[in-house]
Amino acid sequence: MNVDYILGSKEDFFKFLDSIGLKDKVAVLTHNDLDGLSSGLFLEKILEAKRIKVDYIDFLEIKSDMAKEVLVKLKDKDITKVIISDINIEGIDYEGFEEMRNEMGVFLIDHHPIGDKLIDKSNIIKVVSQDCTGLITFILGEDFLDSEEWGWLVCAAIFADYSFRSEKNLRFLQSFYPEAEPDTISSSVPGINARKISSALIYYKSDPRYVYNLLKEKNLEEISETHEIIEKEVYRVVDDFPKSRKYFPKREIYFYEVKSPFDILSYVATLIGGADPDKNILFMMKAKNLVRFSARSSNGKIDMGELMKKGIEGLEDANGGGHIPAAAAQVRSEDAEIFKKRVLEDD
Repeated sequence: MNVDYILGSKEDFFKFLDSIGLKDKVAVLTHNDLDGLSSGLFLEKILEAKRIKVDYIDFLEIKSDMAKEVLVKLKDKDITKVIISDINIEGIDYEGFEEMRNEMGVFLIDHHPIGDKLIDKSNIIKVVSQDCTGLITFILGEDFLDSEEWGWLVCAAIFADYSFRSEKNLRFLQSFYPEAEPDTISSSVPGINARKISSALIYYKSDPRYVYNLLKEKNLEEISETHEIIEKEVYRVVDDFPKSRKYFPKREIYFYEVKSPFDILSYVATLIGGADPDKNILFMMKAKNLVRFSARSSNGKIDMGELMKKGIEGLEDANGGGHIPAAAAQVRSEDAEIFKKRVLEDD
């Protein structure tokens, strides 16, 4: 399968791997969602095949100072080389990212838009938003990864990140699951696997490493057990959505507040957005002193990534962005109404 690179290339990636010496200590940093875990796992497998030891792996939550925060850990562990996947780190924490690059060798693989401040574009792979990072790392490692062993996981990532909306990505998924079609993909094997993994990430929210290890062991039995608990709560919310949603005609967006003891925001957004592809939807969920938003536009009529950026502009301790069909944001509780007005009502 061909990859349309916006920045970088497969050759750049393997040139970076070849630069890793015996004395280097290597870290993999990735996002704490399904696409992040799958891309991190594929990277670890590629490095193992290249006889490169992964000394440290971490699963990051999106926040404004994420690079600066993890850099402290990397220095403590004497890390010299870092591979980052599925994080728009140069757009979210540009200063921290550049500080990291000054301290150690860094390679970034990502499918989010290029950060506005980025000047040095070396050692970076960027692809179109629809090509999820799990898919890209799988393709990068095609000579090292057993597709029969790991095809199920890359297809789950393709579903979870709406990458199947691209015709070439759908064909790739169908090479593993020929029966999967866009209108029934939620109930297909990749759709069900993605939902199970997402449930495990919710259930073990404070320990994504545990879920990562379950995936490495292909322990779908335990993942299925947690899925039953979370699925029951998710469908309670899904059933409430048609009754409680509000429509904002100026933006042509439906708004819905998710209320649950579990952090099911992204899961609910993916499930409802995938089942109702003609609608644009903004989901909101309160969490302590913060309010989180997840936006879906499966038909691509609204660039949700840009809309989230507009919503957080100038707000203290806020972050947000993403791509056209799926994006997210986080603001302080006192700024939630400002964000909503900008996103739902302002011109």
